[in-house]
Amino acid sequence: MSLRPGLLRGWADRLEDAFGGRVCPMQFNAAEADPFILLVHHRHAFRPLDFLRPVFSAVIMPEGFPAHPHRGFETVTYVLPGRVGLTHRDSEGCKMRYGSGAVQWMTAGRGMLHEEMWDVQEGTDAELYQLWVNLPPSDKMVSPRVQLLMPEGDDGRAAEVQREGSTPVRRARIVESRSPGVRVRTLASAVDNYGKGAGEAVGASTYSPMTIEHVELSADGASYTLLLPEGWTCIVYVRRGAVVFDGSTGGGESGGEPSVAGMYETAYLSRNGGDGLAISSAGGRAADVLVLAGEPIGAPVVASGTMVMNTQGDVDQALRDYQAGQFGIPWDHTVDDDEWAKACDARPR
Repeated sequence: MSLRPGLLRGWADRLEDAFGGRVCPMQFNAAEADPFILLVHHRHAFRPLDFLRPVFSAVIMPEGFPAHPHRGFETVTYVLPGRVGLTHRDSEGCKMRYGSGAVQWMTAGRGMLHEEMWDVQEGTDAELYQLWVNLPPSDKMVSPRVQLLMPEGDDGRAAEVQREGSTPVRRARIVESRSPGVRVRTLASAVDNYGKGAGEAVGASTYSPMTIEHVELSADGASYTLLLPEGWTCIVYVRRGAVVFDGSTGGGESGGEPSVAGMYETAYLSRNGGDGLAISSAGGRAADVLVLAGEPIGAPVVASGTMVMNTQGDVDQALRDYQAGQFGIPWDHTVDDDEWAKACDARPR
């Protein structure tokens, strides 16, 4: 219903936001979105009295994503503040749970398996973004690693590493800043917007320069500006409300009207000209957006399922390596932690 135009779409969007039921994968154009590959917005409700839940999990799929492989890129999973998140296990032997405001930044590199199951023991309302970030050709086959980013002020309740893997989890803080009508949570940044010096990373450690931010704007036309280097990709996804892009025009029939993106819409900025991103809340409503900005890698992208490489030959080799067990042997999501850990520890590396 939310794909239909007009008033019906608006109501459907608000129902999805309030009650759950949204799985929206946005497959980006590789050239336009470089270094970003895919963004998925999940919004689910796991209510105890929902009689369809046991039928769905038994017949269609379990509540989550059982062990599956990745190679050649990174997954960035950001649980929205106040929402339930995931429990993670991987073939490197790492287990963690993370929720409200936390981020798991997983570098698949040369290849690994991971399992992501909804943490339904912690609550009923789940919402998160999962972003796929490409790796430069020279880093496609790096060793897998996991980073855990914690929200500022959290006392350890948002996330917990329950077992370290073959590579210790890197821990860092999400930087939060506030100004009148504006709240910004920065997951990663290599631009000098925080007085830390150009080129000094904030939040996650990344393989190419990028900035990822969750921006909330109050309803009174609050504005936000992000300075970006010339030539960077910049993508804005609107979770709630609407934003106007200050200083930009829609052109064509818009008659020079400023460009506006509404709820569940995605906007791409031009890489040429200007000093970066400038947005304001529109329509007298608060706005909530995800900002993705990064320096393009400029390499070919060939993807097949959960493998993202530079050539078809690389993808074919990744599939052969997975089938040969080089990523680890998939486990059933119902196996206990002792059995899973024993299999991970016995795996040759």
